[in-house]
Amino acid sequence: MDIFREIMRMKSDQNYRPDFLYFKHTILHKEPGPIPFGELFADFEMVGNDLNQNVIDYAKILEEPSGKLSLKDILGGLRYVDQSIKFCLHHGWDYVYCFSPIPFPGFSYLLGENTSQEVVDGRKRFWVNDQTGPIQSWDDFERYPWPENIRGINLLSRIMAKRVPNGMKVMVIPGGVFEWTSWLMGLTPFCFAVLDQPDLVDAIVEKVADIIYRVVEDILQEPQVGGIFMGDDLGFNSGTMISPEVLRKKFLPHTARIVDLTHQAERLFLFHSCGDMFAVMDDLIEMGIDGKHSFEDKIKPVEAVYQQYSDRVAIIGGVDMGIMAAGTEEDVRKRTREILDVCGHAGHYVLGTGNSAANYIPLLNYQAMIDEGRRWNREYFPGES
Repeated sequence: MDIFREIMRMKSDQNYRPDFLYFKHTILHKEPGPIPFGELFADFEMVGNDLNQNVIDYAKILEEPSGKLSLKDILGGLRYVDQSIKFCLHHGWDYVYCFSPIPFPGFSYLLGENTSQEVVDGRKRFWVNDQTGPIQSWDDFERYPWPENIRGINLLSRIMAKRVPNGMKVMVIPGGVFEWTSWLMGLTPFCFAVLDQPDLVDAIVEKVADIIYRVVEDILQEPQVGGIFMGDDLGFNSGTMISPEVLRKKFLPHTARIVDLTHQAERLFLFHSCGDMFAVMDDLIEMGIDGKHSFEDKIKPVEAVYQQYSDRVAIIGGVDMGIMAAGTEEDVRKRTREILDVCGHAGHYVLGTGNSAANYIPLLNYQAMIDEGRRWNREYFPGES
């Protein structure tokens, strides 16, 4: 079995040897040292631009409710695994992200023109329709085809865990309790239902949280999974999506169970949330999240977040997406240096963008951020980075 695992493993890039143990140490301890790099994920177009290869959106294939994969899908998945690992190694990450996308069927999507010059082939942007969802009533709830194939959901993450090179691990993205619940109803109907049908909302929350819990429980059996990176957008520009009291009562206790499960397996639990969710930041820290990701300058610059919270939780990312997308390379380098000069010296910080390696970020800008981080590490921690 050990020989088989070694055959399965990719080899590290000659220029970079990943060290997940160091990444984990940085997340868990506030000590000076070279700054690691990382994101929640990278869009497949970003990976393709970086590798100069065609990369398919494989996460979308896995969301197919039937769970049936053709030989072409399987071969595409193996290629996607290798491409994702190569991208992360190329940019000095100590882990590779992987989705365990739960196939909740019935969502409708809104489409818009993709104005980014970084995206070719006429691809459109799309997002979940917040005006409706597949569950609006108890009848909908009872008839809904809730996902059951947990091992199928984790298929790609399991393959990734067997493929990562020595020193690297996988951070698995299963989705969050609030996001999945609000999407299943549509955010607008969901907000009304919190008042008008609270028992139905509670039933959906329980069902969603149970499925996520089982997905996490299953994938944590893989030794090369380093932890869970939960994406659950709780906020918008000026506050939480719903009242902090409702989040505390209906949602956060379920997230806390998943945090506890992850820690029982001695793995990391990192939490991504966009927007101004700081009304529940203390709640998240008290439940034990190991790191908080996603920051925006107009809400609260990452330096301010670091100064306020870094004694209690690791801070990840923060180079604003506006600068990453529309700034020059020099703008990106300047902002990266400003952040590192505040957040980098004492540790408990990971360099990355304010959200993700999105497809609308010019590749040269992303490379500039990473290169400036490497320069900063060489300057302040020579011989260690």
